[in-house]
Amino acid sequence: MVQTLVSTSEPGQEPPGTLMPESISIYKLCRETRSLAEVSAELNIPLGVTQVLVSDLAEQDLVYIHPTITGSSPSENQVLERALRGLERLFQ
Repeated sequence: MVQTLVSTSEPGQEPPGTLMPESISIYKLCRETRSLAEVSAELNIPLGVTQVLVSDLAEQDLVYIHPTITGSSPSENQVLERALRGLERLFQ
């Protein structure tokens, strides 16, 4: 959750005037891709509140929540296995 990346769906577009001030701040801040933790810290909003506000913005297609890669992702596991094999070869 904390590492989830968020960015504005339409960079350069102004936020709708119907948004709450906090949502407008999040929208403007996310013109550059940021993590939820960064948004929360930068705007001094509790993480849980930030998550709800970002979810609301995503439902309105105003921000994009990037998919997170988990440890069970095949590509990440393959990279880790290759790194492990390389380290094993170094220390044999």
